[in-house]
Amino acid sequence: MIGVHFFGNFDLASLAIWLFWGFFALLIYYLQTENMREGYPLETEDGAPAPNQGPFPVPKPKTFILPHGRGEVTVPNGAREAREVALGRTAVSDGFPHAPLGNPMADGVGPASWAPRRDIPELDGHGHVKIQPMTSASAYAVSAGRDPRGLPVQAGDNEVVGRISDMWVDISEQMVRYLEIELNSGSRRLVPMPMVKIWKDRVRINSLSSDLFDGVPATRSQTEVTLLEEDKISAYYAGGTLYAADKRKAGPESWKP
Repeated sequence: MIGVHFFGNFDLASLAIWLFWGFFALLIYYLQTENMREGYPLETEDGAPAPNQGPFPVPKPKTFILPHGRGEVTVPNGAREAREVALGRTAVSDGFPHAPLGNPMADGVGPASWAPRRDIPELDGHGHVKIQPMTSASAYAVSAGRDPRGLPVQAGDNEVVGRISDMWVDISEQMVRYLEIELNSGSRRLVPMPMVKIWKDRVRINSLSSDLFDGVPATRSQTEVTLLEEDKISAYYAGGTLYAADKRKAGPESWKP
């Protein structure tokens, strides 16, 4: 009989647990290698290959077909960022922080850093532009809270830099993502909602001083914001939390920490 001659001295419970551990190990290997399709092989802050690449190999290239006719993307592809990161060493050995070499707000380093995302607008599941100004999305209106349109914008140094001219809404999520500022210079800039405080008589932006608002990255279109533009805008305001505060204390000629 099979049960007597083959399985008589075989521990089926032990086989089951070892099969489970083997499957679990393969699952971890698969998930980790799939996670390495972007950002690998690792590099140091200077751009040289990192001496420790980790225990897992970089996976073979795989091509993904993007939805809504946006082409294909192959990863990993070995492409490197075209721009030079303006950071310098503060110590000879690795592991120490790098310091900005120039204007960190314009160079996009440290807390003001941004990723080279695709320079196209984000789409919803139906292929429509996801973030639009309320002047274009006429079906939307403010149903709760304060409507900031028309309020003056106060910078971190208490100077008024312009007024809120519009609100940019996430159509699919039905929430405000950006406020549009009409600056005193006549140009328009976006500010992410998490970076503003809306009061009854003004909108306060603490991260930037008044002289830095014209440097906020502008959008190419008056009705759309691309993924790359979103990253640059958010990085600029976030970087101002550190760099603009230092600039206000040390003077306009001192950018380096």
